[in-house]
Amino acid sequence: MILEQIIFGNTIRNWTWFFVFIVFGVLVSWSIIFIIKNIFIKLTKITKNKIDDIVAKILSKPMPLKIIIVMIFFNIGFKFLNTSLGLKNFVKQATFVVVVLAIALFLIKFFIGLIEEYLEEYAKKSDSKYDDQLIPLLKSLVKIVFFLFAILVILSNLGYDVTALLAGLGIGGIAIAFAAKDILENLISGVTIFVEKPFKMGDTLKTSEGVGSVEEIGIRSTKIRTFDNTVVVIPNRLLSTNSVENISSRRARRENYTVGLTYNTSVTKIEKAQEIVKKILNKNKNVEQDTIVVGFESFGDYSLNIRIIYWIISLDYNEYVNTKNNINLTIKKEFEKEKIDFAFPTQTIEIKK
Repeated sequence: MILEQIIFGNTIRNWTWFFVFIVFGVLVSWSIIFIIKNIFIKLTKITKNKIDDIVAKILSKPMPLKIIIVMIFFNIGFKFLNTSLGLKNFVKQATFVVVVLAIALFLIKFFIGLIEEYLEEYAKKSDSKYDDQLIPLLKSLVKIVFFLFAILVILSNLGYDVTALLAGLGIGGIAIAFAAKDILENLISGVTIFVEKPFKMGDTLKTSEGVGSVEEIGIRSTKIRTFDNTVVVIPNRLLSTNSVENISSRRARRENYTVGLTYNTSVTKIEKAQEIVKKILNKNKNVEQDTIVVGFESFGDYSLNIRIIYWIISLDYNEYVNTKNNINLTIKKEFEKEKIDFAFPTQTIEIKK
C-alpha cells in the first residue's frame, strides 16, 4: 500500500499526518487572527474598559501568536514521526522556549500598556516632574523582571537546578560583577539619580557633552536633547561621577557687561546714560529689581565704560533671550535719542615735525 511506503525512515502515512497538523496549525492561526481583527478589536472600541484595548493593541501585531500556534501543532504532528529520542526532546524543548518567550513578551507589552494607560496619563495631569521620570524606570524594570523570569523558567525546563544556579552566583557573581561592571554602575547610578533628584525631566543641564534639556531618565542612561535638536544618550555613571550644572535650578540668570561711550561724552551725558539704563531695567518685569547695578566703572583704552549688572528672573530660554533683546534694543534707541555715542576701537597717531 502506498501509504505504508518508507521515506526517510517514516511511512507516507506518518509524513501525511505531520504535514496535516502543520497546515491545520496555519489554518487555526489564520482563523484566530481573523476573529481577533474583525470581531475582538471592534468590540474593544465599544467598551469603556482599557484593559481589553491594551490586549487588542498587542494582538493587532499577531506574528508572535502565529508562531506559537504553528509551533504547538508542529510539535503535535512531529509525534507521528519515528525519530531519535534526542531529536524529539530537542523539538519539545524548542517549542517550550518559543512559547515561554512569546508569553513573556506578551506580559511585558501588557504591563507596559497598563503603565502607559494609567500611570502615564496620571503623570501628564500632575504638576510634579518626578512621576514623569518614574515611568521609564518602571518600564525598564518590567522588561528586566519578566525577561529574567522567562530565562529561569527555560533553564529549569532544560534540567538545570535553578536554586543551585542562583546560589552559585554567590561564587561566580564576582566574575560576573567585573564583566558587567559598567552595567551595574549605570543601574546603581540610575537609582541614585532617581532617589536624590539632582535634576528632573525638562531641566536644562550643562554636561561634558554640552547643554540640553532632560528628555528621559532611564535606569541605565539619561537622554538629553541639545539645542541643535539632537539626542545625546549619557550613561548614568558619568552623570553621577562628573560635575553637572543644572541650569534650571538657578533662581535667575545674571547679565554682566560694559557699555563703552566715546571719550568726548560729557559728564552730564554719562549720568544721563546711567539713568536711562536704570530706568529701562526698573521697568522690565523679568528683571530682579534689588540686584541692579549700573555705574561708571573705568577709563578704557578707547572708551568710558559703564558697568551693567542685572538678573533675569525667567528661566525659560526663549523668554530669557527675548528679555535681553528688548533691553538691549531699548538702550540703543534711547541712547540715539539723547545723542549718546557708543565707542569703538580707535587710535590717535600724533606726528611730530
